[in-house]
Amino acid sequence: MYPCWNARAVGLALTAEATIALAAEAGFEGVDLLVRDVVDSGADAAELRRRMDDLGLRGGGWTLPMNWKNEPAAFEADLERLPLYAETAATLGLFRTGTWVRFESDPVGLDSLDDEEQRRRMVERTTAWQAERLGRMATVLAEHGTRIGLEIIGSRAERTGRGVPLIATYSELLRAFADLPRAHANIGVLADAYHLYAAGESAEAALAWGVDAITWVHVADPANPDRASMRDVERLLPGESPVGICRSLLETLAGRGYDGPVTAEPLTESRSFPSADPLERAGMTREALRGVWPSPRTTG
Repeated sequence: MYPCWNARAVGLALTAEATIALAAEAGFEGVDLLVRDVVDSGADAAELRRRMDDLGLRGGGWTLPMNWKNEPAAFEADLERLPLYAETAATLGLFRTGTWVRFESDPVGLDSLDDEEQRRRMVERTTAWQAERLGRMATVLAEHGTRIGLEIIGSRAERTGRGVPLIATYSELLRAFADLPRAHANIGVLADAYHLYAAGESAEAALAWGVDAITWVHVADPANPDRASMRDVERLLPGESPVGICRSLLETLAGRGYDGPVTAEPLTESRSFPSADPLERAGMTREALRGVWPSPRTTG
């Protein structure tokens, strides 16, 4: 596996050119890029790829530019443009993306929430339309060599209570969508250390489909270790808290032979950074990853 620089994941809005240059300067082995921004800016993807190659950078992951969890019209509009984004990602050497699945249904009446049969039907319907849309996206992505990983939102405080609870853990995720990787070989798991901790799960929970199903890895520590109240935006750089989930996840993956990208994702509101200086943030992020990186003996 290899450490990747993702500028947006540490709260920086940089061009692809600047992101690539900073990744190399800070000592990363790979770089994640916002493919939609590359396309919308009119940047030359082939030239960006040459620059990456010149600097010895591997392609990491790319953010899935899909509004797929909401209105059908928005989903269809984004799906129509997905081939262009996937083709551009391939040119850049980016072949891994990911998305989280719904943690609760659309708001429903209190009667529905209290009726077990209605709750069950709501879960089935919501799971079914998510699976259908994920499958359609996976078909497009497969044509361009991209794998897509599924992840959870483990933070309990993100739940509104107005809808039926759906997926809260990786164990639930991999049971609910177990048929998807059988139909689409490019569907796997985005293993996120922060959400594993929030869900109260060990690293093993993300590996139910096997290590070969892991498409991308995100690591960050919780700023608030109380699982009952921690919010998704309350994050630190990996290794900054005593919970140890980032090291545990990476050691587990290294021991199983995972060879893909690892991205630090403390997000915009992280208090880990004393300033917004891009090079300072990149350097701190690289050092944080070194601090939780498995020793060579872990891989046997």
